[in-house]
Amino acid sequence: MVFLNKVGVPRNFQRLPARKYRALPGDTCSKPRATMEARSQTPLFTFGVIADIQYADIDDGFNYTRTRTRYYRSSLQLLRRAWESWTAEAATAAAKPRFVLQLGDLIDGYNKRDDRSDRALDTVMREFAAGPVRVHHVWGNHEFYNFTRDKLLRSELNSMSGCDGGTGRGPRTADIYAYHFSPAAHFRVVVLDAYDVSLLGRVEASARYAEALRLLMEHNSNDELNEPPASEGVEQRFVKFNGGFSKDQLDWLDQVLTLTDENGERVTIVSHLPVHPGSTDPVCLAWNYEEVLALIRAHRSVVCFIAGHDHDGGYHRDAASGVHHLTLEGVVETPPDSDAFGTVCVFEDRMLLKGHGRVGDRELLFP
Repeated sequence: MVFLNKVGVPRNFQRLPARKYRALPGDTCSKPRATMEARSQTPLFTFGVIADIQYADIDDGFNYTRTRTRYYRSSLQLLRRAWESWTAEAATAAAKPRFVLQLGDLIDGYNKRDDRSDRALDTVMREFAAGPVRVHHVWGNHEFYNFTRDKLLRSELNSMSGCDGGTGRGPRTADIYAYHFSPAAHFRVVVLDAYDVSLLGRVEASARYAEALRLLMEHNSNDELNEPPASEGVEQRFVKFNGGFSKDQLDWLDQVLTLTDENGERVTIVSHLPVHPGSTDPVCLAWNYEEVLALIRAHRSVVCFIAGHDHDGGYHRDAASGVHHLTLEGVVETPPDSDAFGTVCVFEDRMLLKGHGRVGDRELLFP
């Protein structure tokens, strides 16, 4: 499978008007500043980003179509170098990351085949334990190759516990892994569950599994459902290794974004699956990406959507909303002598991505 990078052309948009602050349900964050500060060279806060580590203690291999090398064992070394960089930044008070976003596919599915899932997870989590800041984990398809949804909810990969005092939890449906938190006044991060509707991680007798199977079979008639149903275009996305967002989750997201609009907050949404065709190869898109895009375009508070899954990465600025869609390059397909991670510096009017190795630098001006 050959992945493509697609870069959109930025446009100018008006600044958000000031809004009276309303607290999200149970929110414990402080109120935003009444006025915008002058453009500053010192960021309000920073955070780290890394995607698709897919660690396994096995020799190098290939992707599904055997067109790309995957460096399973050395991905741990790349994670370690990322932590060393963030630790060095933490030594400088002005640059200390508030948190790290791990965008999913932490360990590879080969671990399940070899009955090494728990061992591989413990190995990687020891690296995170040595880091200077909290990690927010996103779930991807390889999480569900290795573990059941119930086990993930009880594991260290469930990072919603204790977030914003536990008040940023997602929909009332207990097994949807979605939540939000505020790293600083006037800013919010929303973590989405891109495999809420999926054949992966869902019990076959469940309604979510039945919904996913019906949707997939409507679009994909292949015997092997990991084979795309088309050779080009967005129809390719209907494969088993993808998933989608339920109505419950989208209704919850709509509620959160309505309140962040009213509060004048800047929102970054993260998911394992991209939701804009311009930011990824179409085979990596979420099944119902159009619904997510429509929801984002209906809310002025969203400034950025960050995803993984497409190991070649990608970027596009949505012309309809000005929202930046950033897909981060994957660690597992990064040679051992390179890197694939970044640090995002957040200002009042923009975010600056400082990339390492395959991840390039990028300025993301707020609409």
